[in-house]
Amino acid sequence: MCEKSVEAHGLVSDPRSLAQALESLRGAEAVALDTEFIRTDTYYPCLALIQISDGQTTWLIDPLAFDRDELEPLISLLKDRQVVKVLHSCSEDLEVLRHALGVLPEPFFDTQVAAAFVGLGFSLSYQALVREVEGVQLDKHETRSDWLQRPLSPEQLRYAAEDVEHLLAIHQTLRDKLISLERFSWFEQDMDIMLKAAGEEARPEDYYQRVKGAWKLNRQSLAVLRRLCNWREQEARTRDRPRNRIVADKDTLQLAMGQPRSWQQLSALGASSGRDKAGLHPRVLRVYGDQLLALIEQARADAPESYPQVLPKPVPREQGGLMKQCKRLVQQKADSLDMAVEILVRKADLSFLLQSAVEGRANLSERIETTWRKGLVGDQLLALVGEGLAANSNAVQAEEGAK
Repeated sequence: MCEKSVEAHGLVSDPRSLAQALESLRGAEAVALDTEFIRTDTYYPCLALIQISDGQTTWLIDPLAFDRDELEPLISLLKDRQVVKVLHSCSEDLEVLRHALGVLPEPFFDTQVAAAFVGLGFSLSYQALVREVEGVQLDKHETRSDWLQRPLSPEQLRYAAEDVEHLLAIHQTLRDKLISLERFSWFEQDMDIMLKAAGEEARPEDYYQRVKGAWKLNRQSLAVLRRLCNWREQEARTRDRPRNRIVADKDTLQLAMGQPRSWQQLSALGASSGRDKAGLHPRVLRVYGDQLLALIEQARADAPESYPQVLPKPVPREQGGLMKQCKRLVQQKADSLDMAVEILVRKADLSFLLQSAVEGRANLSERIETTWRKGLVGDQLLALVGEGLAANSNAVQAEEGAK
């Protein structure tokens, strides 16, 4: 049973079969691409399967059966700029390919992003997109199966093959629509942004900025948080363990706020832990207690001028009305274009704009400032925020003058 399914889906598990598959793809202008991976107990994703299709034949490549150098012919295809690699919701695929094979597929076409550009909806699932464009209903039962097990089941093989079999037809439909709407150049800019982001390894020393609630800390506490997060990130990468299995974000924040200097103080933080109270997990104390105390002392010894700057605060409540005006403007523009509003401007973009304006000078986020979005809606947002802040300031002055 398993052997018939493997043959039907072209499982590739030896260099000769890989060479034959790649020879069949020679001259193709585009190939469909997907990966299956596991990321439950590791920092890095574990590549388990690579699916490639030319629209007629689908090959399932078993990366576990190859040495790294035996996959060089495949890597060459992924780097071939004459061949468009078509993927769906590809950010995680890009990450796993970069880590496992040291390559990013270039150029690539993300059908999920393209669908949002042409009004089919934001963050559309592959199944929903196939149903919308191809009129085909796909099964999704194998989404969370163990892709590292061998042999793979017939159901897994069928599911894996379906993940690429419709991509090229969808690619052609969406590409034609992007061109007819004169948005293909916009889409290409966004693909370049995604490629750049995928190729940049996040710096461990910058992770503290992503911790929820870090904006509440002063500079000295941020220095502690930065050192803790830097250590944790390097520890997680070295041990290949999820960062929150080392120390959870909430624990790093609590340590930065409390800054215990002894085991007694550290234990006091842990003693408050429980289902209804925030506190350090007992495992964190047991395994990393001495290390955490040392890191806190090192951060406290840093020169004040080396402390990081305080992080931007959330948009003040009094600017809520202006935020609503900005959202309304963006929604109206998106509706007029029949485009997903999230593709045009995200909430984070608006927060960045209003935060910078409150601090003295309104600035657009890089995502808006450097792309097609600036002329389309960015300049209007700047004008709206400038007028709104001026009106708010005049209202405050008038109120104070009336007292």
